[in-house]
Amino acid sequence: MSIEMTAASRGQQENTRSSIWPRAAVLFLLVALAGLSTFAKYTPYLPKTDPSHFVNNATKLKVAQSPIVLDRAPLHPVATVVPPRPAYRPRRTDEPAAPPIQVIGLTVSIQHRSPPTSLS
Repeated sequence: MSIEMTAASRGQQENTRSSIWPRAAVLFLLVALAGLSTFAKYTPYLPKTDPSHFVNNATKLKVAQSPIVLDRAPLHPVATVVPPRPAYRPRRTDEPAAPPIQVIGLTVSIQHRSPPTSLS
């Protein structure tokens, strides 16, 4: 009987432990909401150079009104999305022909040789 009671008490302890986290999360959110609203009350008194000055507007979702436009021209698209073309790489089926090799030393030596001695 004591084994059954310990198993039952363990099940109850696990149920209470698992129900603590949702309650703690709800409590944390309530405290955070109250803190944020209290902080937002005092932010208009901060200087405008401080970024915290605008928390009040952010929490109330206040935004500046857009100016009235009297001349309504039709809107034209500024840019269009064009997918890039796939890269085309042809496959070579034959080996490229090697250019003929010339011996540059022979060409230069024939062009710049000294005149024959018999003519002088």
